[in-house]
Amino acid sequence: MRVPTTALLVALATVVSIGPATAPASAAKRDQAAKPKIARVTPMRVEVGQTLTIRGKNFKARTRRNTVIFRGASGRTAFAKPRRATRRKLVVKVPASVARLLVVSAGKQRPTRLRLRVLAGRFSAFTPRRLSPVVLGLADGESGGEGQKPLAACNSDSDHDDDLLGNVTEVEQGTDPCLLDTDGDGASDGWEFYSAKDLNLKAVPYPGQRPYPNPLDPDDTGYDFDGDGLQAKEEYRAWVVTGRSFDPGRLVGADLESALGYSDGTQTSRPGEVPAVPAWRGPSYGLAAPSAPFPGTFDLHGDAPWRDDERDADGDGLSNWLESARGPRESVWWGAFWASERFKIEPWPKTIPACGQAPGLFSERPFAALDLADPDIDGDSLLDGEDDQDNDDFINIVEVYEALYDLDGNGQAACGFPDIPSVSFGGEERVVNPFNPCAPNPASRTCPPYQPL
Repeated sequence: MRVPTTALLVALATVVSIGPATAPASAAKRDQAAKPKIARVTPMRVEVGQTLTIRGKNFKARTRRNTVIFRGASGRTAFAKPRRATRRKLVVKVPASVARLLVVSAGKQRPTRLRLRVLAGRFSAFTPRRLSPVVLGLADGESGGEGQKPLAACNSDSDHDDDLLGNVTEVEQGTDPCLLDTDGDGASDGWEFYSAKDLNLKAVPYPGQRPYPNPLDPDDTGYDFDGDGLQAKEEYRAWVVTGRSFDPGRLVGADLESALGYSDGTQTSRPGEVPAVPAWRGPSYGLAAPSAPFPGTFDLHGDAPWRDDERDADGDGLSNWLESARGPRESVWWGAFWASERFKIEPWPKTIPACGQAPGLFSERPFAALDLADPDIDGDSLLDGEDDQDNDDFINIVEVYEALYDLDGNGQAACGFPDIPSVSFGGEERVVNPFNPCAPNPASRTCPPYQPL
């Protein structure tokens, strides 16, 4: 039978008009049905290492296809895979990483309410306050419904996280035996613990809170507790790069040494360790090794003990302080140095009226800041001491050390200043700046012949 053309067009129009409208509605319904939702969390007070039960809907039946997200007030998160899963229930162990989300006050982890979220193909919403459990720090000593103890989370050996502190000691002090760095500040718990004992002269047990390095204070590694010019985070990195030396026998007596190879509790962690002569790499490329005498060049204070700021953690020929955040490791330090009341030398290309030299801050191109834990900051295979940051053919040892003492013995007098970093060059005393290619030589291969307006 032949269908009239008009009737056929009407039928097609009906299909076209119904199809697009129906499909999106159906897809939207499926998407909405698939989105996980948290309806109940138990218990509402739980310790790290204990388990939470999350009830709701639209979870995945296979455990590995679900992820539980813990979120602190600061926005930091931790993740865990459930141990058991159904479409309506997840059972998850609160992981050790959650400890870093807890609020720290007066040197202790405090009970902290954490919001939860489930990823099961799609993200659920974060739980509101009524569904967000309070997680207890290990120092609180409370146990949940399962009767677990804090130490049960990580107790496979005497020092589970290998941070120099035994598991029992960590529970007593409030740190996490599961985490190398409980407060997440970049320094391990044991390193901060022993640094605090050093600063306290070993007269009493670990002091536990400010004004000492504290493994439960996430904001303390920017300080220089022992006053040697190196921040705590720098001394920690020096300790790591030199092999994490730890000798408990050095704790005996009230000497100024430390059990740690580098400690932020004493300026002389290893006063009897003479810095080694750097293993220069330049001769392999036909370059002359630095002529400065080592290890004597490391001696910034001219006295017997080797202090932490004088030593050379990365073995590049530059003492630690010279490559520290407070030392002459970068261009801006030299800018502030020359702009100080002592010199009042303006940025390049301004010259010193007395002699026409221009050693001030040079900002025409970037320079990599030196680093006490990295022996080759620019990756050219030369040690930083024998290298030449500003490519003016005066190595860093020659220029950087002059900021502290007269390394070359030329008298440190130039341009009318009685005491200024300088070297003898071209028959006169010329001011140096390791981050200015025009000082000391204004005709160096990298000093610009064109000056900015």
